[in-house]
Amino acid sequence: MAQNKMKKIKLFISIILTVALVTPLSACRKKGEEEEGGAQPISGETIEIVWWNLFDPCDTFKGQIQEFQSQNPGYKITCKKFTNADEFEKLLINELAEGEGPDIFSIKNTKVKEHQKKISPVPANLIVPEEFRDLFFSVASDDLILEDEDGLEQIYGIPLYIDTLAIYYNKQLFRDNIPSTDKPADNWEDLKEQVYALTKSDNSIERFAVSGIAMGRADNISRSIDILSLLLIQHDTELYSEDGKRAKFAEQQGTIEGTGKPYYRGVEALKLYTSFALSSYKNYSWNNLITSFFKDEKEVGVFVKGKTAMIFGYSWLYDEIDLQIQAAQKSGESHIALEDVGIAVVPQLVDPERSGKRDAFASYYPLTVSRNSEHADIAWEFISFLASPESLQDYHEQTHKPTSRMDMVDDQSVESLFGVFARQASYAKSLQPIDEKTFNTIFSEAIDSVAKSKSTSESALQLAQKRMDCVIKKKSDPLIDTVCEEIE
Repeated sequence: MAQNKMKKIKLFISIILTVALVTPLSACRKKGEEEEGGAQPISGETIEIVWWNLFDPCDTFKGQIQEFQSQNPGYKITCKKFTNADEFEKLLINELAEGEGPDIFSIKNTKVKEHQKKISPVPANLIVPEEFRDLFFSVASDDLILEDEDGLEQIYGIPLYIDTLAIYYNKQLFRDNIPSTDKPADNWEDLKEQVYALTKSDNSIERFAVSGIAMGRADNISRSIDILSLLLIQHDTELYSEDGKRAKFAEQQGTIEGTGKPYYRGVEALKLYTSFALSSYKNYSWNNLITSFFKDEKEVGVFVKGKTAMIFGYSWLYDEIDLQIQAAQKSGESHIALEDVGIAVVPQLVDPERSGKRDAFASYYPLTVSRNSEHADIAWEFISFLASPESLQDYHEQTHKPTSRMDMVDDQSVESLFGVFARQASYAKSLQPIDEKTFNTIFSEAIDSVAKSKSTSESALQLAQKRMDCVIKKKSDPLIDTVCEEIE
């Protein structure tokens, strides 16, 4: 009873502090108050605010939209859902280039800087950078607070969630094969030993009766570049020179502690990732054949079938696994039980209890407002309304996506299943690649070159760096007559 009472007192204090800190962010314009910098509805007229949203159904926000409209008569929020991120981005860029498009749109956290000039920053009367840093996780501040043309810090997006890469694992396989623990290890060396214990080879087409983990290749693993990005972050790899004019991820970056030997951080990250796909390593557990019967589902189909013990994914993957299990039940195919699906934090290079250092990889789509919008202020007010604690709690309950706000993380972090994502958000980081699409292609090819034993990690990454240098040069001078993909 005393514990519950203390929890209520802490929650009350948290709410009071939140209101004091972010009243501008969560409050809406009062009825009849003029909207600075934006058109006001004429009596009887309705102004439409168009919102293009990725992934989440518009019904997820039905209650919030209705409440906002009731508080702001004369404004109508029209939401349109998109599911294909690549097609969405192409359509959005084309529309914005023609001076059209939506007022509000979703944008990947790694694309905000690239499209900064297309975005109208958050008005200072809603929230300023200092307040933003106090309210949202540091990865959001790093990604979304940028300098404008005058060198002033501005906020270019507000996130409703911060998702992170985690490990989904089969509890039954752990119980059967690793009696000493029921979850993945919290460091890579111990995890490799677990993979060895979990992996069972046979004479089937796949060559594995059970794979310890889906890792090592790019052609049949959905989140391969995200996993490698996590390892690059954990190795403290610098991708580019300070001025951004050249790539440096294949170069020596420091020395190995205690030995003085050169440390090639990017190479070590690639070596660790691809080791799970090379038969010369003890932790070999993945090949090109294991997804032969699950080409569309890739590693998720293998996991649902019970043929791999661990895969990587974000919070939304749980619902996809659930759907695939239900489909397998209806068709009479073998599958794991949903209650045997666990979610664990990603392992670290060194035992975090000893090092005190943790890194996770963040991926999310904040909401932002177009520079083309004639009603930018009211659009930002609506986004701020969606980012209020009450709205985000409802959003979390519907989607399982973890909060973007530090003042809400304590309650979500203790959840038995999805708490992992809330806990990781506090130490999550993101990469900011130059030309993300090309970056993904270059690194995917580097991964598979090593996994197929066509090159070493050193030579594959050196080639990737040359190709990335070419991309950077072509961006600065489009007249350079070179095809970067063909550099050898």
